[in-house]
Amino acid sequence: MKHLVTALMVCFSPLVLAASGFGQNADVPVRIETELVSVNVAVLDGGGKPVAGISQAQFEIYDNDVKQEIENFWTASAGVTYGIVYDMHPTTEQRTNAVLNGLREFTQGLAPADGFFIIVFNERGSVSLDVIPDSEQLARHLERPDKREPRSLYDALFVAAQKLQQRKNLKKTLLVITDAADHNSRRTFNELRGELRKFDVHVYAIMLDETLNAFSGYIDVTRQSEKPLILSDAGPTDRAALSSIALKTGGATFPSSLEDQKNISRISKQIATEMQNQYTLSFYPSMPPDGKWHLLRVGLRGVTGSKKFVLTYRNGYQAPSAKKASLE
Repeated sequence: MKHLVTALMVCFSPLVLAASGFGQNADVPVRIETELVSVNVAVLDGGGKPVAGISQAQFEIYDNDVKQEIENFWTASAGVTYGIVYDMHPTTEQRTNAVLNGLREFTQGLAPADGFFIIVFNERGSVSLDVIPDSEQLARHLERPDKREPRSLYDALFVAAQKLQQRKNLKKTLLVITDAADHNSRRTFNELRGELRKFDVHVYAIMLDETLNAFSGYIDVTRQSEKPLILSDAGPTDRAALSSIALKTGGATFPSSLEDQKNISRISKQIATEMQNQYTLSFYPSMPPDGKWHLLRVGLRGVTGSKKFVLTYRNGYQAPSAKKASLE
C-alpha cells in the first residue's frame, strides 16, 4: 500500500524531493510514495489474558523515538495466516504422530478467515502442504526424489517466511516446532533475520526437549524406559538464537516434551488466541526513507491498570532505501 502526497501537501512532510525540474512549474502535481508500516500489538494483563476495549486514541507509536500519527486502526479479529515449520530430527513414528495430531487438533479449530500451510523437513528432504498429514502420508512424500530442499532449520524458516509474505491476511505467524538445532543450512542466521524483518510476522517456537519433565502429566511416565532415547544435538546457542528471533518479532518460545500432543495443541491454541486478539496499528513514517533499521515503541495512555499490562510487538522495521522513493 502506498501513500500519495501532492505538491500542495509537501510542506507538511519532511520527505526530500529530488525530482528533476521540481519548482519550475508549481502547478504540476508531484507524488511521493512512502511505505505504510503496520504493527500488530498484543496487550496482555497480569494473568496473560488479552485485554479488549482499547481505543485508537489510547495507543501511541514511536518510530526512532519520533511520535507517529496512527493512520489505520483495527480491533476486530482479522484473519491470521500460520506458517508451520516442523523439524523432524530427531524423531520416531510415535513422536511424529504426537506432533501431527496436536497440530491437526489446532488447525481444525481455526476461524474461517484463518489459513495455514506446513513445511515438514528432516535430513532426507522436506514437503510443503496445506493440510496436516499423518505419519504414513508424510513418509511417502519424503521418499519422493523431488522433495529435497529445504532440509535444515534456517533454510526451512527462510522458505516459510517467503511463503507468508505472499499471503493476503494482515496478521502472519510463524509457528516453529523444533529442537532448535540447525544442520548446515545454506542460509545464515543473519540472512534469516533479514528476511523476517521485511514484514510484520510473529515467530513462536515450541522447543522440543527429550529430557523435559515439566508436562509429564500428559505422558505415561511409567513406560518411559521402554521408549528409545533419541538425543538432540541442539545446544544453548541454538536455543538462544531461535529465542532471540521470537522475542524481537513480538513472539515467544515454549518448552514441550517430544511426545506431548496435548501440550502442543494447548500452546498452539494459546498462540492463536493471542494473534486473534491483537490490535493492528499502521502509520506512514514522518521521516524520509533512509534504508536503515528503525526501532519501534508502542505505549498506552489513559488506560486503567496499564502499568501491569504486557505489550508484545515487533521491535522495528527495515525502511526502504531513498533510491526506492519514486516521483511520478
